[in-house]
Amino acid sequence: MPKVTIAGISKPLEIPSGTSLQELQFEQDVLPFGCCSAACGTCAMEVLNGMENLNPKSEEENDVLDNIDENGHKRRLACQCILTGDITIQPL
Repeated sequence: MPKVTIAGISKPLEIPSGTSLQELQFEQDVLPFGCCSAACGTCAMEVLNGMENLNPKSEEENDVLDNIDENGHKRRLACQCILTGDITIQPL
């Protein structure tokens, strides 16, 4: 299973390949999730390593990141990310 390493948390978390990072919402104090539909930006994060192991950004995700002034090549909404391999992230 792919590992999700979150900056500031010593132990990586594992979630099945092909699943959404929304699975992390069941881990307390890992990432904040709000609407879970790319509308609020609560789960904005920076991908420090492993961007190639996530699905591409959608136009809707880009729009939300623009609206909250957090867009960039390393910025994503966790609720929109499907994991295919190991990543390291930093919640914003």
